Amino acid sequence: MSLTGKKGVDVSSCNGDVSIEAIKKAGYDFVMIRCGYGSDYASQDDTQFENNVRKCEKAGVPWGAYLYSYALGTEDAKSEARHVIRLLKGKRPTLPVAIDIEDADGYHERHGGWNFKTINAVTKTFIEEIRKAGYYPMLYTGFEELDNLISPEVANSVDIWFAQWWKTCDYKGKNLGMWQYGGETNYLDSPTIPGVGVIDQDKCYKDYPTIIKNGGYNGWKKSDKVLDTAGYKYLDKGTGVLALKEMLLFAKRLGITTQGMDENGTFGDGTQIAVNQLLKKGGYEQNGIAGDNFIKHLAKLIKAKL
Repeated sequence: MSLTGKKGVDVSSCNGDVSIEAIKKAGYDFVMIRCGYGSDYASQDDTQFENNVRKCEKAGVPWGAYLYSYALGTEDAKSEARHVIRLLKGKRPTLPVAIDIEDADGYHERHGGWNFKTINAVTKTFIEEIRKAGYYPMLYTGFEELDNLISPEVANSVDIWFAQWWKTCDYKGKNLGMWQYGGETNYLDSPTIPGVGVIDQDKCYKDYPTIIKNGGYNGWKKSDKVLDTAGYKYLDKGTGVLALKEMLLFAKRLGITTQGMDENGTFGDGTQIAVNQLLKKGGYEQNGIAGDNFIKHLAKLIKAKL
């Protein structure tokens, strides 16, 4: 499933032990998770980060990470990048890794760091360090920062996660990746998700799982090609699934695959195994999805045997 045009949420320890299943059930398709704030100290890790990642993985919900910045210089920014990289070790998010540039609690202003020279340098440094480490960077920010504190050169070097709690997104840059359209105030949806509470809500403008996996970012290998992001998948039912399974059974008789399955219209365990066998043979990610490209790929393999 492509995330383009889909809705999601962003969460942190402020949301407590949030139910990802409830978020998914309410129709939200991705989650941006705060991993921490400030420099690379374990005491500044988000206490719910590991828990939120685990729940997203279990629910099959794509996720990305963000860090709230308190950096007052480039060395701080490098430490913040190390903070993120440490927490992402061994993980493979399919959404970007963002730096949150805002001054919600007035820390930058109180310490003389809410100015163009500081914020532009911090933003540039963090993006460079994250990109150098092989991750797909993103900048969370709003009009105040883009108009006064971050140069077009830096802003245009990265996708923007734009914060504007309004009816429309007024940022029109080609690098718009996400729009945070609501939190405590929300002009499009209820700010409250049943079973979750008040939560920040977002819209996605790019199919990040495909971009990130195919690009080899965030720990993914370029060889992990995605053949389809939408199509027939586990537990789907219907005539189309039956037709797919008949093709797969024919492929088994031709020796293309080894997996058997029941001859009915349900996409079950056997179908998923067979689909993944063929994806693996083709050098594609084994995501269990049989879409248009998979059908064409399978038909080509069958024709070659006839």
